[in-house]
Amino acid sequence: MKSFKWREKTFCLGLVVLILAPMLSSQTIEYGKLTGTVMDEQGAPLPGVTVEVSSPALMGGKRATQTSARGSYVFMNLQPGKYVLTASLQGFKTTKQENIVITAGSSIVVEVRMEMGKLEETVTVTATGPVVDAKTSTVSTSLQSELLAKLPTSRDAFYDLALTTPGMVAQGKDGSWLPSPNAYGGSSNENVFLINGVNTTNPRSAAYGSLVNVNYNAVEEVRVIALGSKAEYGSYSGVAIDVLTRSGSNDFHGNFSVYGVPKDWVANNQPKPATPGTAVDMGNFGPYDEKFFIGPGDDILNKTTKQYEFNLTAGGPIKKDKVWFYGGIDYIRSNSQTPFWVVPNRYWGRLADLKITAEPWTNHRAWIAYHYEKNKGDGWTWNPHWDPTMTYGQNSQTNSVSAQWQWMASGKTVLTVKWLGFWRDDKPFIPDDAPENPGYINWWKWATYGINGSMPNVEAQKSSRNTLQADVSYYAEHFLGEHDIKFGIQYTLGRGNWMGGYFHNYANFAYPAPWTQNINYLRDWYGATGLVFYNSQTWLNPFLTVRTANQAGAFFDDQWTPFKRLTINVGLRYDRMTTKYGKGKIYDYATTPDEINSPPPVIRERQGTDNIFDFKNFSPRIGLTWAITGDMKTIFRASYGRYYMPLSVEYLRRFGPDMPMADIKYIFSTIPFELVDLDGDNFISSSETVNAARYLADPAYLTPEARPEWMPDTTRDYSWQLKVKDGTKDQHTDQITLNLERELVKDLSFSATYIWKRTGNIFVNWPLNRQTQQPFEYEMKEYTTRYGQVVSLYSIVMKDYNGDEAINGADIGWIGSNTDYMVQNMSAVGGVKPKRLYQGLQFMLNKRYSNRWQLMASAVFSWSDGFAMRPVRQDFNFDGPMVMDTTFLAGLNQTVNNMEGPLPQTQKFEFKLSGSYRLPVLETDLGWRIRYNSGRPLWPLETYPVVSQWGYPNGLVVNTGDNYIVSIDPNKPWYLPHEMVVDLRLDRAFSLKQAGQIRLAIDILNLFNEHAVTNAGYGGAIEPEIGRVSGITYPSRMIRLSFSYEY
Repeated sequence: MKSFKWREKTFCLGLVVLILAPMLSSQTIEYGKLTGTVMDEQGAPLPGVTVEVSSPALMGGKRATQTSARGSYVFMNLQPGKYVLTASLQGFKTTKQENIVITAGSSIVVEVRMEMGKLEETVTVTATGPVVDAKTSTVSTSLQSELLAKLPTSRDAFYDLALTTPGMVAQGKDGSWLPSPNAYGGSSNENVFLINGVNTTNPRSAAYGSLVNVNYNAVEEVRVIALGSKAEYGSYSGVAIDVLTRSGSNDFHGNFSVYGVPKDWVANNQPKPATPGTAVDMGNFGPYDEKFFIGPGDDILNKTTKQYEFNLTAGGPIKKDKVWFYGGIDYIRSNSQTPFWVVPNRYWGRLADLKITAEPWTNHRAWIAYHYEKNKGDGWTWNPHWDPTMTYGQNSQTNSVSAQWQWMASGKTVLTVKWLGFWRDDKPFIPDDAPENPGYINWWKWATYGINGSMPNVEAQKSSRNTLQADVSYYAEHFLGEHDIKFGIQYTLGRGNWMGGYFHNYANFAYPAPWTQNINYLRDWYGATGLVFYNSQTWLNPFLTVRTANQAGAFFDDQWTPFKRLTINVGLRYDRMTTKYGKGKIYDYATTPDEINSPPPVIRERQGTDNIFDFKNFSPRIGLTWAITGDMKTIFRASYGRYYMPLSVEYLRRFGPDMPMADIKYIFSTIPFELVDLDGDNFISSSETVNAARYLADPAYLTPEARPEWMPDTTRDYSWQLKVKDGTKDQHTDQITLNLERELVKDLSFSATYIWKRTGNIFVNWPLNRQTQQPFEYEMKEYTTRYGQVVSLYSIVMKDYNGDEAINGADIGWIGSNTDYMVQNMSAVGGVKPKRLYQGLQFMLNKRYSNRWQLMASAVFSWSDGFAMRPVRQDFNFDGPMVMDTTFLAGLNQTVNNMEGPLPQTQKFEFKLSGSYRLPVLETDLGWRIRYNSGRPLWPLETYPVVSQWGYPNGLVVNTGDNYIVSIDPNKPWYLPHEMVVDLRLDRAFSLKQAGQIRLAIDILNLFNEHAVTNAGYGGAIEPEIGRVSGITYPSRMIRLSFSYEY
């Protein structure tokens, strides 16, 4: 007895210490709650009734409590699963209710009526538990194990499953490198990804998805939470995708599964031209009869060419009712073809999991889960139009641990401590047969290319996240009704470290030297005999940039039920979120490309900074739930909440301060015009520029005499630090939801939800005069776009900026060299306040599995309006002041024709239908998933004339940044075609009696081989040709076979 008390005191002391520690990160709500009232036949409450719940999901099998003086009972922290509730009292028949389904985060109400009679008599209620949650004001979607087992999916527990749920929109590109959905008008970097409480979101940005993969066969439930969440969920303003994995039980169970896609069972869904080598017409779009088309010779197919998987899971008791285990291993191998790129993308995935659950002492529960993965991918590139030798790959290793201890101090008080963490180490490589020299890269002038060599750039994540949380849950019913209170503290250390440099210690950046592509001018004015290139050969030591994203905070939630039919959910969270550059490292040059991962010896440590972002946020959450009908089957919900966008180190860029000095060596070559002007028109086209650059590797064309005296070898400091204006606040979204849900019949509910979201404090990188740190002075210039839109452009007022007592082209050069940027919350531009507004109307039909079938159907109508990154990128929706080294706002003209209009990646309408039905006689499950959308908006861009420092060509505007603007009315975008993807699954189990069962299944993804346009050129820098198709429906039709032995 003494020993037990000592352990209990030690635990309490440890918890207090944790609570007193400085404390945030998004967490998972892993458990559900079951409450209700026990009454007699006349409806009077019965105190002192013994109420018991039992389930295979419960360690020990059952839990018991007694009803209060008000006849109420509560079971807190119930593991998701199916439960049986039994109520017994002397003088009454024992009442049993079966098939009560508890899901993560649910609060289920089950009312019990007891009949007079003998205790030994049992009344079994055949009706299943309610399908409508009568207490929560959260509107979420839950994919439970019964549905997960029958749906035809890609076996991706995050991105693909999220797209099955309402309001989740795919990236314009297929999500392979930005696997994060757009939720209800939001951007892809507003989300958070969780596994068993581990925030596995890529610290670089949520747009890059989760850094931890999931063994699909180990998934118990997936929750997609985007509307009206509790205060415990923080650090997101889009959607929280919450994956819970299985635990063991008192019975041994598991599976061995093999999945494979026969090569000949993968279709090609790219339309073929009528005549080889010609374009493919994909239909008109917009009011000017613009066309979608596949360019001559374009290979835009995104296709799986190899895929197989071996999966093994096992779970059971180590000691019955005391210690359980669940584990699994997964091996995945796949090849795929990507648009415009001839090198296959290859992937090897190796995953292992182990979860131990225990009850070491009465009322104490603990679990620890470990996840390991060792993956390899290759065949990657930075531009699919580069040479196939410009490819690289990556080995990565991830370790993830989550651990939890719970003390049920009483039936109504639960204390929990969690520790959550993951560590990711990437090791990039170039192929063994790669050329010994790095290729020649041109990023911007006349053409873009990467040719005649191997991939130079090293890009490796060294990321981690560690979170500690302590919380207390308490249920009270003697103060103005019932209260389910939870409060806690959280502390997170996040690292989005980045290792960079060059595999060969240097890179070649080769550009044409002349200012004109006209060969006659070059001959007549300069006596040129060929096209001169300069190679800016850049030598740089390998380096490690440390980027931190730390969060500390606290939350409070109270689910208050003042009387039976009314519940008020009140929550508040406080967060302090900071990012900065930590102390990095500079390494010696690598002796071989492989040594970059060793890494080479450290030369010195890099300086860090103070906090770059330092936000202190209060997030109120309030919700109301009203049972309109006395049977608690018609529920009205309303909620309001403020949600802050998670900070990501992507905004800090890759270099950071105190970089190693780069040595620049200029190498000049001259390519004779007869090798350059292949069509003889005396003009150097983009394709001719690329062809001419291929001669740069030949030393015969080296012409050091072409190098001007004013261009000596030099050094360059790539040090860079994001600047943030004092008083800048975190971008946030205010959200209101109104929901009505009705349980129509047993296991079937229908709901309608109105959604209102408004984003404030929008981040931009405002252009400034570096010398004064003030905005430039602007004047307005009228301009008419090619589509007849008359706009007023911002033009910097010309002055004697360089102090030479003249106003001329030199001052324009000075502006270009002295433009700086500072992050701030965007203010009004031209008298227009920036905004982002989304409104949606969502209808949902949800049928829990019973009577052979289950169903999840949804329809969402969307309206949106506001400022967005339309002039920058439209092939994805990744928002922020600094995204992949791209500055937003690079210039004030990015606001022109851009302060209003539908939000990117937001469709007018979507419909989704998923479910399964067990066919009689055949006893085969038919599963289906249908996803339809009306197509996302697209805005054509164009460039406006800019005044250059040389005065040629004639310009209109003096500006900062690039010169792209939306060329149509932003409120009337053009739309991509609608898309409908149908997936089917046939699943049949064959019993082996006591030895388990064998399951055979066939999945057909994209049954009708849909090839809708999902991405096309819009006139921007990345995709300049309007309508040229660069993406179609993914995947093409693919048939997957699976064999499983289950026991």
